[in-house]
Amino acid sequence: MSKFNTESFKLYDNEHPEIYEGFRKFALKALAVRNNYSARAIFHALRWETMIDSGEEFKINDGWSPFYARKFMKESPRHEGFFRTRSQRR
Repeated sequence: MSKFNTESFKLYDNEHPEIYEGFRKFALKALAVRNNYSARAIFHALRWETMIDSGEEFKINDGWSPFYARKFMKESPRHEGFFRTRSQRR
């Protein structure tokens, strides 16, 4: 069973609220200039900003990116479809 599922995402997200804050910030920047974008590219931007600009160690697995994309679109229904996602198995 994959560790990347809805239940484990809820736990992970609750333990790391700063990840969604950063994800949302970059998603809104991308929305200003794009009709759709990559959630994984946003993860790379978060890593850059955290590790390069601030010198902090920042680890986040790309496996969480579709969950953050879905959360963003669920919280902002007018942006539904900004991230392309596959159907979830669970």
